[in-house]
Amino acid sequence: MRYTYRIITLNINGIENQTRLHMLEDFIKRHDIDIALLQEVTDEDKLTCRGYHVTAKVGITGRGTASIHKPHLEFQRIEHIPSGRGIDETCIINIYAPSGTAKRTEREEFFSVDILGLLPLRPIQLIIAGDFNCVLNNKDCTGQRTNSQALRTLINGLKLKDAWDPNINPYSLNSNGSDTYRQDVPIGRLDTS
Repeated sequence: MRYTYRIITLNINGIENQTRLHMLEDFIKRHDIDIALLQEVTDEDKLTCRGYHVTAKVGITGRGTASIHKPHLEFQRIEHIPSGRGIDETCIINIYAPSGTAKRTEREEFFSVDILGLLPLRPIQLIIAGDFNCVLNNKDCTGQRTNSQALRTLINGLKLKDAWDPNINPYSLNSNGSDTYRQDVPIGRLDTS
C-alpha cells in the first residue's frame, strides 16, 4: 500500500519571535503538513506546534534542526550529530549544512564524514532534505557557484534522485534580488526494490 505525505523543508533563519512562530504553526496546520523539516533552529523550547510532535536539536554551533510531525507518524529512531546539523528519523534525514564560501571545506567534510553516521545500515527508502547550502550543478544557480563534490559523491553512491521539478520553479532561493539558487531541495531513493 502506498501512502502520500505532505513533507516540507524550511530554513527558519533562527526565528524566536512568538508571532512568527505562531505564523509557522498556522502555516503547517493550514496546509495539513504531515512532516515539517526545519533548519537554523536556535531555541528548542520555543518551537511548539499544538497537535504535533516536535523534535529539535540545537548543537554546539548554536543552530540546529527540528522536525514537526503528526502524532500518528511514529518515528522509531531519532539520532543527532553533535553539531545539531542533522536528525535521522528512520528514512528521513533532515540536514543543515555549513553555509558560505568560507566554510566550503567544513561543508565538504559534513557531506563526506559527518552525515555518514545518520545513514541507515541497510537499503531502505531514504529521503535527505534540508538546507544543503550548495548546488549540484552550475545550472542550479545564477550567482556565485557553491558546488559540492562531496554531496555529488554522496548522492551518486547512495543512488539518490533529485526530487526537484524545475518545470514548476527553477530556483528555491532568491538571495539578494538578482542571484537565485536551488539549494534547499529534497533528494531521495523511494523505490529500493
